Amino acid sequence: MNKNAQQTTLFFVLLVVFLATAIIALLSLIGFFPNMDPKTKDWMYGSLIVEVAASIFAFWKQLTGNPFSEPPDVAGDDWEYECIKSGETYKHGGTCSIKVRPGPLGWEFQIDGQRHWKADMVDGQWAIKKFEAVYSWENTWGTFSGEDSLRYGYSVRLGEYLIQGYGSAVVKKNSDGKVVLMEGNFYQLPPHDPFYGFQRYKRKGS
Repeated sequence: MNKNAQQTTLFFVLLVVFLATAIIALLSLIGFFPNMDPKTKDWMYGSLIVEVAASIFAFWKQLTGNPFSEPPDVAGDDWEYECIKSGETYKHGGTCSIKVRPGPLGWEFQIDGQRHWKADMVDGQWAIKKFEAVYSWENTWGTFSGEDSLRYGYSVRLGEYLIQGYGSAVVKKNSDGKVVLMEGNFYQLPPHDPFYGFQRYKRKGS
């Protein structure tokens, strides 16, 4: 199925779901379901809002297509990264690969990373500790925002904890037009050890 067919199919699926939810919500408002649980009603109205937004977005994408013809050339298995906690008292890093693919609502990307080390600031110097076994992580979703930036959610399991987070980065190109650097921010979400900071992705050898 090509990209236009995927967008058309998704639009009609969202439209059907929206209409069905709207009908049920309308019936509940006029008292057709007198015994409906209030939490179910709240969920239904919330779902209706989400479906309206998703349908409008899908319809807009169907009319306009992708906001850019090609995404930034970030694909490759030659990336190194580091995440520096705000205040520069801690950082961690490793390697990752990035794959880019067309999705139903535009270009998407997949990051598969390995966290190899961490470091604490001790007496003005980074004390780096390499892990005996690397921690694998991946993004849970990834999208391009304009022609030069990325946004994504991620998850990584550290022992008994499943860490969730959010990241963004702006691409930087060399004189040949190749993307060699991406810089931005990351946010490690609660409940376990929440913090935020600066992150950098750099192609090996650049």
